[in-house]
Amino acid sequence: MTTQAITNAKYPICERAQRMQDVLLVSSFGLWAAVLGLTPVLAYRLLMS
Repeated sequence: MTTQAITNAKYPICERAQRMQDVLLVSSFGLWAAVLGLTPVLAYRLLMS
């Protein structure tokens, strides 16, 4: 997965769209990590209270 997009002067919006896609991909991984990491902690606290 080390393919690089070829920059083309005709399509300057392509770089912006690729950057947005990268941000969304990273944030979705972060969201899932938070959900999967927080769920057991909350379940444990609810069961112990």
